[in-house]
Amino acid sequence: MRLAQWQKAAASIFFPQRFCLNCGKLSLDQPLCPDCSGLMNALHHCPYCASFIAATETAHYLCPDCRRKAPSFIKAVAALPYENDLREVLIAFKYQQKTGYRRPLAALLLDLYERYYADIPFDAIVPVPLHSERLGERGYNQAELLSRLLAEETGIAHRPEYLMRSNDTPPLAELGRKERMKVLRGAFKAQPESAGLRILLVDDIYTTGATAERCSHALCSQKAVSVHYLAVAAGWALP
Repeated sequence: MRLAQWQKAAASIFFPQRFCLNCGKLSLDQPLCPDCSGLMNALHHCPYCASFIAATETAHYLCPDCRRKAPSFIKAVAALPYENDLREVLIAFKYQQKTGYRRPLAALLLDLYERYYADIPFDAIVPVPLHSERLGERGYNQAELLSRLLAEETGIAHRPEYLMRSNDTPPLAELGRKERMKVLRGAFKAQPESAGLRILLVDDIYTTGATAERCSHALCSQKAVSVHYLAVAAGWALP
């Protein structure tokens, strides 16, 4: 099923979507209205990470975090900023059992994949994992719901078992990047099977980049050839 068909299925069968995921305007059979679709195509990322940068910055502008230290992943991209109606959609998807959002959200990831990564011969798609206790409480890993659909559409092997969360951590929402990096140290463990592979890491939200960095570092420590990252939403780079 190609992108247009997938989006239509999201609107008519799996999730009765009638409004743009980002702004709430009427948007039949499409995850985004024309205005928000145009916005997605016009936004700029830091060349390394998924943080969005101002349109007035040059294409070579690095966010402060990437200026201090290059990430373990090669590149990270996200569809839209973590704001507006999309923020509420992602909260409902992640915490409120609104798993019907998975298909329109995955359609955004597929669009990003085709724009940025279609020419990269990935060996595996890997979701950012949840700890087993958190998975038991929630009943699903929202990143894995998205990565599974993306793998089905692209034909890339889906390998959630290549990365595990070896210890649970407290909620990260109120923590800054430095605190998150400390809390997440050693939280992820990659399996030896990831050695020699080109990995596409998938998540729902890129905030400070700490989770993406720790997951990528774990995979690279097991000798993965490369890690690229894909998310639905991301924050804005600090000045």
